[in-house]
Amino acid sequence: MNTDLTAIVTFHREGLLAHATLRSYLLARNRARERGIDVQMLLLLDNADHETAEVVRNHPDLAGDELILDTSAGDCGLARNIGVSHSSGTYVCTLDGDDLISRDYFQRHVEYARSVPDSTILHAELVVSFGGTEHYSHQLNPVTMPFSNDLLMVVNPWISAIFARREVLQRIPYVACFPRLTGYGFEDWHWACQTLSAGLEHRVVPETAYFYRVKSSGSMNQNSAALRAVVPPTRLFGTWGKA
Repeated sequence: MNTDLTAIVTFHREGLLAHATLRSYLLARNRARERGIDVQMLLLLDNADHETAEVVRNHPDLAGDELILDTSAGDCGLARNIGVSHSSGTYVCTLDGDDLISRDYFQRHVEYARSVPDSTILHAELVVSFGGTEHYSHQLNPVTMPFSNDLLMVVNPWISAIFARREVLQRIPYVACFPRLTGYGFEDWHWACQTLSAGLEHRVVPETAYFYRVKSSGSMNQNSAALRAVVPPTRLFGTWGKA
């Protein structure tokens, strides 16, 4: 049977938080399967600590058909690329190892994706932040809201959890950043720029929510900001050559 969706979940040092995260994701997987949508769960343990690995491997909600990979990419973008290379789904979505999703997240994304052009990139409609801060926001929908590519010169209007056909992520992979070594960061921001420069459309999926855990410290975005990292050069804003 063909796999409709591969959900790539990247874990690092989430510890016990990974339990609630996996419970949320696997509940959404089961709900999608009840409606005839096959979801492959691909769980990446990227330099994960022992506690996190134990929580993931021994989670009581695992069905036994999940693919669990130990990786040592050490970079969010490279880890996602590894996940894509092991994916079997027509569609791929990326998720973090300490967040939550609405229970019909997978189902609604797949159903909506089937109604739009193949190259469309999808995002949850709502982002509900919790933990270090509590608020919610609507993600920008270029189809129904004023939008210019120039916006991405100053901000990334979407979080890192994305949904697209697998060939989109194969054609436009994430770029490694390693901000402490290169000064570059925000791989998801860069990827959004690259997809827009390729002429791909972004949309939001109605009635979907992503629950984003805000850490008090230590997140990749916080570390990149503290280092004053910048987004790698992107075709969206032209190229630079010798004068």
